[in-house]
Amino acid sequence: MTVTSLRAAKLAAGAAFERNGGPEAAAHYGDADSEYATVREAAGLIDRSDRGHLLVTGPDRARFLHGMLSNTVEGLETGAGNYATMTTPRGQTLSDVWVYHRAEGFLLETEPGLQAKLMASLDKYLIADDVRITDVTGVESTFGVHGSGSRALIERVLGAVSTDLADCHTVVRNLGREVVSVTARSYSGEAGYDLRIRADHALRLWNVLTSTGARPVGTRAMEALRIESGIPRYGVDLDERVVPLEAGLHHAVDFAKGCFIGQETIAKMHNLGKPRRYLVGLHLEADTVPPAETPLRDGEKQIGWTTSGVRSPALGRVVSLASVRRGYERPGLSLSVDGGGRAEVVELPFYKR
Repeated sequence: MTVTSLRAAKLAAGAAFERNGGPEAAAHYGDADSEYATVREAAGLIDRSDRGHLLVTGPDRARFLHGMLSNTVEGLETGAGNYATMTTPRGQTLSDVWVYHRAEGFLLETEPGLQAKLMASLDKYLIADDVRITDVTGVESTFGVHGSGSRALIERVLGAVSTDLADCHTVVRNLGREVVSVTARSYSGEAGYDLRIRADHALRLWNVLTSTGARPVGTRAMEALRIESGIPRYGVDLDERVVPLEAGLHHAVDFAKGCFIGQETIAKMHNLGKPRRYLVGLHLEADTVPPAETPLRDGEKQIGWTTSGVRSPALGRVVSLASVRRGYERPGLSLSVDGGGRAEVVELPFYKR
């Protein structure tokens, strides 16, 4: 399979491509609102092959990563996984990362293009450990299948998948002679799975999934689903200015695991219960989505900024995630938005079934 052949299959399905500071992606397949509804009601298919991937191998791999990342690595059984962060010694978020324990090593997943930064951050601490870090981005293709009908559709293609498969945990299935990793992973607010297959067999899996009933979904619909679900994305809703807890990422930290890079700052913030900032939701008066980093004010004082926003199909109004100072996270507070209008702080997620 070549990238060109998969692109041709997407074009045949009506894909309109665009770039938003990264690799070219299918923004929609003719009707983003309908694609959104597909995920809410049936099974949508999105190509996520641009995600960054590192493979960490070597006898000391578990111990090394356990001391680097904010969540547990030692003790993860093969097939298990979790969500974690890599931070600076001061607790600033360098990257968020999904950890998957495979037989050959630990597969680390990042936002597209962020794998080089994560690799450099890890390599800085790699001194005496017998560990190898390899950039394997693009070796496999990743397809997300999301929606209430996602598991049933996958089972028609690959066989049974347990209803008890935990988040970030993986089972291995076969498509003919080809191995497919099926990982429970939701970034839409609905049931979801990531399917990974060798890149040269990706077109076959795409064709089988679409012929079985999965409808291609573009990035616009998936972003609306993500934002409605209150799920932050690195590079948009959090970055090196933010400690993981300030983005609501408590589930990315194991507070009982012992030392890791940035642990002292994060543990202190957790024990005191006083993050400097909070990730909140906003209902906006305006009919247009404010650009990211639009200042939010209490009178003349800037107290935060917007991050990612969308006109919510579920709510029929403009909503946005935002980072605000401590003291401005209480639902019901009214803030002014630079450029005009006001915003009300609301609880996250904006929508859940």
